[in-house]
Amino acid sequence: MSEAPVIARAALPRRARDFLRRVGLGDALMLLYLAAFAREYLWAVADQRLAWALTLLLAALAWYFYVATGEERERTPPAFWLVVALPLAFVYALRVPFPDVSFDVLNYRLLHAERALAGPLFMPGDFFPAPIPFNPSPDIVTGLCRRLLGYRLGTLPNLLALVWAAQVVERLLRPYISGARRRAFGVLLIMLCEHSLFEINNYMVDVLALPLILEAVYVALRRDGERGSVRVAAARLGLLLGVAVAFKLTNLTVACFIALIYTYQLLFKLRPARREILLSLALAAAAFLVPLLPFTFYIYGETGSPVFPLFNTIFESPYWAAQDWRDPRWGPAAAGWWGKLLWPVASVFTPERLSELNVYSGRLALGFVAALAGLVLARRDALVRALCLVVLLDSLTWAATTGYVRYVLHLELLGGALVLMLAASAARANVRMRAALKYSLACALWLALAAQGALACRYVLRTEWGGRPTVFSQPRTHLREAAHLLLRDHSLADFLPDKERALFAGVEVWVDSSMKSNGFEALLRPRAPVINARQPEYFTTRASEQRFAEALDRAAGKRLFSLSFPEDLKSARASLERRGLKIVGQTPVTIPFYSPHNNIGLYLLEVERGAAVPSPAPDGRAAALPDGAYRARLSLPRAPARMKPGERASLLVRVRNEGSAPWPARGNAQGMLQVNVGDRWLATDGRTVVNDLDGRTALPRDLGSGDEAELTLNVIAPKAPGEYVLEIDMVHEGVTWFYEKGSQTLRVSVRVE
Repeated sequence: MSEAPVIARAALPRRARDFLRRVGLGDALMLLYLAAFAREYLWAVADQRLAWALTLLLAALAWYFYVATGEERERTPPAFWLVVALPLAFVYALRVPFPDVSFDVLNYRLLHAERALAGPLFMPGDFFPAPIPFNPSPDIVTGLCRRLLGYRLGTLPNLLALVWAAQVVERLLRPYISGARRRAFGVLLIMLCEHSLFEINNYMVDVLALPLILEAVYVALRRDGERGSVRVAAARLGLLLGVAVAFKLTNLTVACFIALIYTYQLLFKLRPARREILLSLALAAAAFLVPLLPFTFYIYGETGSPVFPLFNTIFESPYWAAQDWRDPRWGPAAAGWWGKLLWPVASVFTPERLSELNVYSGRLALGFVAALAGLVLARRDALVRALCLVVLLDSLTWAATTGYVRYVLHLELLGGALVLMLAASAARANVRMRAALKYSLACALWLALAAQGALACRYVLRTEWGGRPTVFSQPRTHLREAAHLLLRDHSLADFLPDKERALFAGVEVWVDSSMKSNGFEALLRPRAPVINARQPEYFTTRASEQRFAEALDRAAGKRLFSLSFPEDLKSARASLERRGLKIVGQTPVTIPFYSPHNNIGLYLLEVERGAAVPSPAPDGRAAALPDGAYRARLSLPRAPARMKPGERASLLVRVRNEGSAPWPARGNAQGMLQVNVGDRWLATDGRTVVNDLDGRTALPRDLGSGDEAELTLNVIAPKAPGEYVLEIDMVHEGVTWFYEKGSQTLRVSVRVE
């Protein structure tokens, strides 16, 4: 009998044991990540069962090769799990029984997940269902967990990602801090950053990329790998950075810096053969593109831009204004390069320009200063020097672009690691300095990190993105929700009373008219098309207007509904009316949001097409005027050059009818069909709409061709300081703005300060 089968059977368990020894916590989470991208690749498969079977098979194969080609690493010390992982789990448990109701989650994250789990982000009958269609791959990750574990524990990947990130930090510190317990305590201090912990148990996705970036830094900075593993390391690096960028496009800047450092290491430290270098870089580039390609091609096919709607001055999608989007609320308030250069430190003193939560403990500033010091004090430590360069370059790029703290959470962890590396270097530095002084410097660095971490803990206990309480503020409610609803909250519809469930069953098309309603719509009727009527940027081009009209045409004969919070009802009505729709029914509904004790009041609005097919005016005149009638000459004798943020001003506007027909001063009972003077605020490029729902003033009488009138128009300056363009135009309510028919508008440059 041949010995080959016996040997094969004996070898199989050994290979399995070798494989399992390579699997760590991060590798397990990577399986979820790979499943998200496999699902995007298989969006074209219509059969859901087949699509998911192929998704799991493809993800498992990719995961096997990812793990099998990895290294066997040293076991994470037991002290890590007690000192680091346990406190992180405690922070996770502080709020997890209270369902997440964060703004971004209700505004688009839940819709992204529900759509992407079932197929493409857009479905037939949609008109841009999400405010901004970001890559939904991270939402697929949390969505998968939500399907398996329920709504509350669907955020578990965030906790696992932070523990994985802490493991990478622990590996980075091993050459500098020898004791496992002391090193674990240092890792805990590094992980105490409030903005990472604010997201630990909600559906924000920024922390999911943290361990990927840290792993990529670890791979890029290593110089002790054998030449035979260079290709594998390059491919792993490319994959890690590709997934991080797919999860969050703003990670592209740090990915570029990490790639440059790795290329330097490859060329001047590892120094393999030229052929090996070329193959390694080619593998890294291919692995980088694999996670990015499916959604990039998909969104390009839908919009004509691979990064829609960002950088539209370059890609020029016909469905968005030619603008490069930047939120003026964030970043340095001071203009010029000095403001940007100092922003990583100055941000500590203006936390209101770092995020909506208005608190900050200063880790970015601490890390930035440590990176500057490291370039001088650790000149002989190549790893520290390279890490300093990454932190400095990425900090300055961030300050010059967004200035928003959620986009650089990785810098907080890398900066904290730099602080402890410098402390270790100072303690063992071979310089002419008293030992007491060296150890005092090292202790000062540890104390600075500890003080910042203590302040971060204070903020975490007080607030987070969803504004939820903690076990300390509501212990009984916390325990009740945890005991009865963990793992039992898979479907929002299951919590609805029969009356509300019947109401939502009649929804055939959603019309999104107000903020934070998107998530409810996706959870309650996930397969109903969504027509976005509230995002003004989608109504700045003719192609987009036409696409909107086509979506309404496809919805003909179907029942249209919208959801709105009571405080947003007025703006929802205005958004609908601006898009030629009207509310014909208004029903208050109460939604127990994954808990009978967490009731959220909304209005279910039944919507029909209104002014898009307008009724006649009271005197029987036709609704639309001839195109030649939409001609106006506007003048502003006293144009404001400066206004204060939010200031209200009354402007005297002279109007002359240069058209071929009279303008009606009266409309129908719904306030449509009359001609008014109105304004909107634009950015300095003259295309980006800042506010298109500002002032309106009616004509005192019907204005015949060649007649003039003087009207008082009340305008309100934008709340954010900056340069703006105030545009004044005539509008035939429910029909058209005059500029859409070729009339010249009046534009005035206004500085808001």
